[in-house]
Amino acid sequence: MKKGLFPKLLPHLIAFVVFLLVAVIYCKPALQGMVINQHDVTQWKGSIQQSEVYKQTHGQQPLWTNSMFSGMPTFQIGYPANNVVPWLVHGVLTLHLPVPIQFFFLACICFYFLCCVLRVNPYLGIFGALSFAYATYNPVIISVGHDTKMWSIAYMPALLGSILLIYDRRYWVGAGLTALFTSVLIAMNHPQIDYYLFLTIAIMTVFFIVRWIRAGQTIHLFKALGLTLAAGAIGVAVNAVTLLSTYEYQKETIRGGASEITGTKQGDATDGLDKEYAFSYSMGIGEPIAMLLPRAYGSNTPGGSNTGLRPVISEESSKTAEFLASVGQPTDNINYYWGNLGITAGPPYVGAVVCLLAFFGLFLPENRHRWWVLAATIFAIVISWGSSFMSFNTLLYDYLPMYNKFRAPSMALVIPQLVLPLLAVVTVDILQRSDFAAIRPQLRRGLIGLGGLILFLFVIKFSLDFISTGERDQMRQLASANPQQAEGMRSYFNALKDDRSGMFTGDILRLIGFGLACAALLYVLLKRIARPAVVYAGLALLTLIDLLPIATKYINSDSFVEKTENAAVFATNDKDQQILADKSYFRVFNVAGDAFSEAITSYHYNSIGGYHAVKLRIYQDLIERQLSKPQLNLPVLNMLNVKYLLQRDGSGATSLVQRNDSAAGPAWFVRNLVTVKDAASEMSALDNFDPRATAFVRAPFRATAGPATSFSGEGTMTLVKNDNDFITYKSSSPAPQFAVFSEIYYASGWKAFIDNKEVPITRVNYVLRGLPVPAGDHTITFRFEPPAYLKGRTITSIFTVLLLVLLVAGIFLEWRARHRETVTPA
Repeated sequence: MKKGLFPKLLPHLIAFVVFLLVAVIYCKPALQGMVINQHDVTQWKGSIQQSEVYKQTHGQQPLWTNSMFSGMPTFQIGYPANNVVPWLVHGVLTLHLPVPIQFFFLACICFYFLCCVLRVNPYLGIFGALSFAYATYNPVIISVGHDTKMWSIAYMPALLGSILLIYDRRYWVGAGLTALFTSVLIAMNHPQIDYYLFLTIAIMTVFFIVRWIRAGQTIHLFKALGLTLAAGAIGVAVNAVTLLSTYEYQKETIRGGASEITGTKQGDATDGLDKEYAFSYSMGIGEPIAMLLPRAYGSNTPGGSNTGLRPVISEESSKTAEFLASVGQPTDNINYYWGNLGITAGPPYVGAVVCLLAFFGLFLPENRHRWWVLAATIFAIVISWGSSFMSFNTLLYDYLPMYNKFRAPSMALVIPQLVLPLLAVVTVDILQRSDFAAIRPQLRRGLIGLGGLILFLFVIKFSLDFISTGERDQMRQLASANPQQAEGMRSYFNALKDDRSGMFTGDILRLIGFGLACAALLYVLLKRIARPAVVYAGLALLTLIDLLPIATKYINSDSFVEKTENAAVFATNDKDQQILADKSYFRVFNVAGDAFSEAITSYHYNSIGGYHAVKLRIYQDLIERQLSKPQLNLPVLNMLNVKYLLQRDGSGATSLVQRNDSAAGPAWFVRNLVTVKDAASEMSALDNFDPRATAFVRAPFRATAGPATSFSGEGTMTLVKNDNDFITYKSSSPAPQFAVFSEIYYASGWKAFIDNKEVPITRVNYVLRGLPVPAGDHTITFRFEPPAYLKGRTITSIFTVLLLVLLVAGIFLEWRARHRETVTPA
């Protein structure tokens, strides 16, 4: 007798309630209106504030912002895009829940969908979803504000599941969902996570192709691959407005190639990050073991009431804390981490329960996912090594398309974070359907394998010295410089090594404990002692007991603050009011700290600093060679129209303001136009010059500046309005002049017009715009009309319609197929 609708829906409703309940309990302060003080989100708020104010007046955000780095495109900050369908779907799937509740709920829902595609018991799917959502990397990145990364991670299983539908011959609904979730994933705007997922799908597909060829399923092979590629292409094209704009922009940024001054170093890519930067944040060879043992390489999670993070080891049991206390040093900020990353917010812990079940699944021949999951995991681990395994990763850097655009190879461990829970769920599902006596040989091999794994971990433990390369170098240098002080340092490091060794041993014992608990639950499942749903509930509870204590080290009640407290960093004081009272057009420079790693200043002002990972290459050159000097280069500040220098105190408040009356203003006429031969000469010329009198133009750009090299400099150039994407000036001069504009040069989109007639823009002073201006009175305008953005909007509109048609058709055909299956022949 067939079930009614409600019994069919009941497991899914229970899953929905469980996912929501766990997320709410874990992030309860979010329901009380509190927020996590996320560093990157705070910086983003500073960077987008000008765009938000612009939107209130114009109805949409601008394509260019003046608030950071003297001006830059907003393609990676927030701008008017017409890829609305992905964001509508995102709103539905997150239920518009507050952050961070929505992150964990969304991750659960998407992985649960993958489990449904795999046709495992829904209650088993709850276990898999919780394991994926609460893996430690997720709360770690949420705590620091990597929201787009977390959204992208959450959607990975949804896209993987959609493609598996196609591979399982549910062609059209799979194609529709593949197009949809491809569009949603890309809309979240974290290309590196997308890239790693596509690599995973490629590895999986290779194994499926081999299987199809062996089975003689050639027609299915071409159907599956054709529909997957076509659906994926539609999903990609729905985001053409973002992708084409970003592609055009990145060519002009630090990710688009080497500096014009230094050129490409030997071994570096000509169209991507230099190798050293690309391989920053590479893991040591043994570090990926943290997926199984969270404290294997210590942790930099400090104690201390001001951090919101809980210590990884109590002071009572810490030999390091005991030593520091004995010598009168503070004990609230001990860094136990000793891996290769130098600094990390936390370990990529996948979970003991998941890892043990996945490992056990490798010994079950019926598991059709085991080999591609193993291959993807090994590949991810090798990628995460980065500079620790240069021979292989250099090949990827040189030959794998787009690989050289990304840094932080350690991020590749999001791949096993996705596929290991999948393998764990499939493993339990196979065991539930198996006869105990029939699979006894496989169980025996699996248990032997697990025993070998535990033994291997102990061998590793006794082979490690629990001290980082940097600490070892520090000891060596101190021993040669001050032997007496080195003795105290040696005692400190010995205590630290003892604590780290204890953490490693403790985690192995912890792993054994969870292994025994898993074994007990699986025994109950195999012997049919209890209903499978009871065992699945036990596994779900066990994985939460495994993961949540680690997760709470990174997100806990102390992590949340009141919204007013979180926004206090943007509050103004009397010093700010002094600057804001000036209604002229100018920029400011925060001389306290690193102005080029903070966007708080950009919230209220046009700043020459900012916070962004994708800066214009020419501006990065200016930062490195002129704006980061110990001694301020006043001529460069003047040409950037820096009218105020300010300082911020420890709380972020403006504590000091100094007015610079020599700022050159928005635009001016120069008397001399000096031609320089190359980029290095142009940058060197900025060391000491009068920006109001002289401008420098490089030989390749000289033709656009006209034939003259000297001018009277007479006349006026007045800014009428700077409206971000549209700037208007009035000029008046008795003779032809050359004008310099204190606006950043960006060839891919800015157009200049003199009395509505387009004229070429000359690049001057390495980063600024210049124009030859005829005698008389003229109106000069700059319009930001990036062609890739305009083209992308059109493509997005077309493929949005195709996406909706494919999705509706897929759902209808799936419904019709299911309806036919339910009809009983007469």
